[in-house]
Amino acid sequence: MKLLIDAGNTRAKIAWTVPGGAPGRTPAITLDYACLHELTAHLPHPPQAILGSNVAGTQIRQQVDQACHAVWGVSVRWCDARDGQACLRNRYDDPALLGADRWLGLVGLLPRLAADPDWRAGHGALLASFGTATTVDVLLPGDAQDPPTFLGGLILPGPSLMASSLNQGTAQLPVSAGRHVDFPRNTHDAIASGIAAAQAGALLRQWHLARRHAQGRAPLVFVYGGGWPGLSAAIQDALAQTQTALGLPHRPPQLLDGPVLDGLACLADMAEPTQTT
Repeated sequence: MKLLIDAGNTRAKIAWTVPGGAPGRTPAITLDYACLHELTAHLPHPPQAILGSNVAGTQIRQQVDQACHAVWGVSVRWCDARDGQACLRNRYDDPALLGADRWLGLVGLLPRLAADPDWRAGHGALLASFGTATTVDVLLPGDAQDPPTFLGGLILPGPSLMASSLNQGTAQLPVSAGRHVDFPRNTHDAIASGIAAAQAGALLRQWHLARRHAQGRAPLVFVYGGGWPGLSAAIQDALAQTQTALGLPHRPPQLLDGPVLDGLACLADMAEPTQTT
């Protein structure tokens, strides 16, 4: 069994591979960092190896390292954009500087895409994460000679960060508890609708660019993150309207449980990661 740890900005998600089972991982479990000592309560067996992704900084990484050493005496193999390059080409200017969570999420998406007939027919894919930050990344399929390619992506403040910045940076705007509506008539709805419009606009911008890059083939859309439930209605409506206007079949975003963990599971099924420091 191999333990998989996604150390995010606010919490950690864990899962593990099943020895002798099918490729993949168990369902994700979310842990507060204050509860890392409870790792043993969740695992059925001690792990033979631990693969991790960290975007939470050095202190959290040290906490996770210490917890895993204390419980099992096993070191964490921290993975990043230098791992898995045989299955995905990285077009970042400096590939090593791409965030581990973004890269591993894209790697984790590949097995799902491999079974999709649209992907095999040349459609791209868009992976959007709605957390503390929102990221919108684009993949293009490969061919018999070349692997798929990460083309690039956006980073912008996530919905909660947008809301808090309005509250902190202005004298009178509250933290919104409003609804997304077409024509807001109160401040709370105006803030909530503005945030949803900004998030949907970023996704649709990349959707159009990915479609253009794939000679008119509409990209598949995958989403995840804690901010998604509050944005889902606005983004699904905007995407459906766009598809209708272009005469395309409706294909709504597909919600993922934990693509970063999926990426770690992919690396666990491969040879050992290329670096571990």
